[in-house]
Amino acid sequence: MTISSADISHFLLQLSQQAKQQHCRFGVRIAATVPWHDSILADCLSDKSSVATVFQLGGEHVTHAEHVAFNKGQQFLGRECQLLICDVSAGLDANSFSAALGTLVGGGLLIVLGELPQKNSPATQWLNRCLDELPVITPRQLPLMPARQQRFGDIDFSQQNDAIDNVERVVSGHRKRPLVLTADRGRGKSSALGMAAARLMQSRNLHILVTAPSLASVAPLFRHAELGLQDAVIKRGEIRFGQSSVRFVAPDELINQTPDCDLLLVDEAAALPLPWLIALVDRYHRAVFSTTIHGYEGCGRGFTLKFLHWLQQERPQFRSQHIDQPIRWSLGDPLEAWHRRAFLLDYEFPALAADFSIAAVGYQQVSKQQLLQQPQLLSEIFSLLVNAHYQTSPNDLLHLLGDEAMSVYVAKSGQQEAKFGQQIVGCILAVREGGLNAELITQIQLGARRPRGQLAPVTLANQLGLTEAAQQACWRVMRIAVHPQCQQLGLGSQLLQHFIAHNPADYYATSFGATKHLIRFWLSNQFRAVKLGSQRDQASGCYSLLMVRASGGDWMSSAEQQFYQHLCYELKDSLQGLDTGLVQALMAARQSASSDQTVPYHLLSGYAHGGANYESVAVWIEQLLLALAPQQWLELSELMIAKVVQQRSWQECARRYHYTGRKQAEQDIRTELAKLLSNLHCKLTA
Repeated sequence: MTISSADISHFLLQLSQQAKQQHCRFGVRIAATVPWHDSILADCLSDKSSVATVFQLGGEHVTHAEHVAFNKGQQFLGRECQLLICDVSAGLDANSFSAALGTLVGGGLLIVLGELPQKNSPATQWLNRCLDELPVITPRQLPLMPARQQRFGDIDFSQQNDAIDNVERVVSGHRKRPLVLTADRGRGKSSALGMAAARLMQSRNLHILVTAPSLASVAPLFRHAELGLQDAVIKRGEIRFGQSSVRFVAPDELINQTPDCDLLLVDEAAALPLPWLIALVDRYHRAVFSTTIHGYEGCGRGFTLKFLHWLQQERPQFRSQHIDQPIRWSLGDPLEAWHRRAFLLDYEFPALAADFSIAAVGYQQVSKQQLLQQPQLLSEIFSLLVNAHYQTSPNDLLHLLGDEAMSVYVAKSGQQEAKFGQQIVGCILAVREGGLNAELITQIQLGARRPRGQLAPVTLANQLGLTEAAQQACWRVMRIAVHPQCQQLGLGSQLLQHFIAHNPADYYATSFGATKHLIRFWLSNQFRAVKLGSQRDQASGCYSLLMVRASGGDWMSSAEQQFYQHLCYELKDSLQGLDTGLVQALMAARQSASSDQTVPYHLLSGYAHGGANYESVAVWIEQLLLALAPQQWLELSELMIAKVVQQRSWQECARRYHYTGRKQAEQDIRTELAKLLSNLHCKLTA
């Protein structure tokens, strides 16, 4: 018997009432063959007592709903809805969907409409499998109502209240005891920070700085601070209350200018590079670092573990709190559990067996069909990626399954048998690039075309003018991840060498947010730096570095020569703010020193011992440094690099390296220069 529109509307109303009773969320999928979507949704929306706010992703705009494209769900962040409509007929963007789902509060419903395009792709097969876990309304059948659970009591705010107390304790307690707050989405973490800020501003005069990847991501913090402060002066990103204030500062501004404050709140800390977090701990002695563990923007689990490990070494009296009690919905929310299963947000890889041996590790290519057929295998691989890289997000799971040019290569414990019964201990994601024709390369070089999925060849052709490199075949390593217990054992290098041996190409490339540790890893595997971005990545705060390993071709030496000429010039301009440790690592990686220049050594010697002035000899000190052997750069002080090579001001150098002023800093430069000249003289006379 065919069911009617009224039957479905009645079912959804009952489902909504049960969701309200349980303070949880339910989701349903309406089959594409059902012809009465609009009338059903109209009935849902007509009950104003049960639906206050409706968000819609994708599809035709439904009346009374706030509508955005299927990939624009982040626009709903910081807000709440009671009904979320998701039309997947144009596709499903996992990050957008996850962001929108987080705005759906307890008592709300998710309604999924339409059929996914590209039915046969592995990514679509995975999504359909996940969507099929939701109850499906068909023309002839209504799904069973979810089993009624015991009624939940009032929302438990005890963990959030503890978080507020802990934030206050950072201000009133001992210095150098930072607080780390972690939570999944929907736990009220940012709201607790805002309420703590309001309470502190009411109790004393103080200035609070807030930083995060974007101002939008801390909207709940400012909203809850505003609610707690009557008669406050409200501006965008700033609240003033009496003699107190809370103000947003972008992360790069905070790092470069280090403005004073009485309390620093770092939200979504996992999205900031570890060196930045360390610098903030060193500079700000009363600070709170808060981050989401599982979220639409990526996963903070692995990054947070590294930060916590550093804190245990350097600030052993730091405090931490994890908030697992949700406030937007009840604990055990069925839609949250479904979302975690669908996008593998909950998987924790087990510890290695006691008899693990790196000598017994096997290496193997994995097909997309194997990933679909063996969910455990996919879970282990994705878990490694999540643990290794803070930016791994739900969309990366779909790219892993859906990109035909992407290859997955794994290391597994146990004997080298062609099966997956053993644990995955490492993985590589790589994508095929290159092989571009002459006409396309010309358009790339003229800036008329920038084909997607061709990062390395496009950069080499457009930024360095290397036509030959764009014509050749390339494998670009997008991610490489190793089980934490296997790190520092050489497994990552072994995995990379096995991949290269079994995936021949003219050259191999990788692009990443540059850190000293990562640069050393790729250098040790015969990759050379060829292009450094001129601006920091918004998410990582690092400069993007392209490195290449080429087996042949004249273009490689040209690329490397261009790189160092460009680096030396830009260190005084767009890269003046580059971390001096990175400058050291990159300059020490040169194949050879710069060509010898005529340097007036007697003038430098006179300056080193108190004569001349810095401005008259600075150019010759720079030429002396550029002529040093690559490994000698590792012996230079950060002050010498910052002042001479990057030409930072005396004021900045004194502040950054804790000098009282120019006189004290310059004396250390003179002393270091005298030592360099003495060592050089010894070598020349030996």
